[in-house]
Amino acid sequence: MPQAALPKLTIKQEKFCRSFVGAAEGNASEAYRLAYNAKKMLPATVNRKAKELMDNGKISARIETIKAEYAAQESITVEEITGALRRAAEGAAAAGQWSAASQAALGLAKLGGLLVEKRQVSVDDARQHLDAVAELASTPKSVVHLAAVQTERKRSA
Repeated sequence: MPQAALPKLTIKQEKFCRSFVGAAEGNASEAYRLAYNAKKMLPATVNRKAKELMDNGKISARIETIKAEYAAQESITVEEITGALRRAAEGAAAAGQWSAASQAALGLAKLGGLLVEKRQVSVDDARQHLDAVAELASTPKSVVHLAAVQTERKRSA
């Protein structure tokens, strides 16, 4: 964002915005404590002051700008990964490190969707069924027996 387009904020407001996005991890009250002298304030006062700042249009606009800046800095593209893997493969091949070159080539193939790792998972359903029955069987028999006896008595009566 061009410098002229930035909203005019005080140093503490700017620190609040940066703390909110960074160290406070989205906690406005914590960001307020980091930016302002709040040691003698009650938690309710800190919360109210933080809310007032968050309701300020300049503050919320600045926070969105900072979030966008952070997202742009942290994003990585497929092109960047592809380029890095190609350079790694070429460098490793030039150095005679064929295992490393091969791994970089495999990374490129996976990134391009040419190789997909497949694993076979099998579950013995019969065994799971037997385990479930065994678990049910470990239920106190007196409870099961009592319920069965009561049901039988109701039918007989």
